[in-house]
Amino acid sequence: MDIEQGNIITPELVNRLHPGMTEEQVKNVMGTPMLLNTFNEHRIDYVYTFKAGHKASTEQFITLIFRNHRLETIGGNMYSHYMR
Repeated sequence: MDIEQGNIITPELVNRLHPGMTEEQVKNVMGTPMLLNTFNEHRIDYVYTFKAGHKASTEQFITLIFRNHRLETIGGNMYSHYMR
């Protein structure tokens, strides 16, 4: 049985992100994050995991850092993989 968890992260969604976006604009693109960082209100993590049958699981993630309520930094294995 295949198991999917989290927010699906596609190249099209990642390429729509850019510095200066508000948190609301990011959520309109990426959806509501499954994980909230209660220790850092300026950080949002989008995580997606997939496990196909008995194979090893894969994880994709995007880390977004906000400053003054605007997206400042985009990181994670999906961003570096799909960067323009």
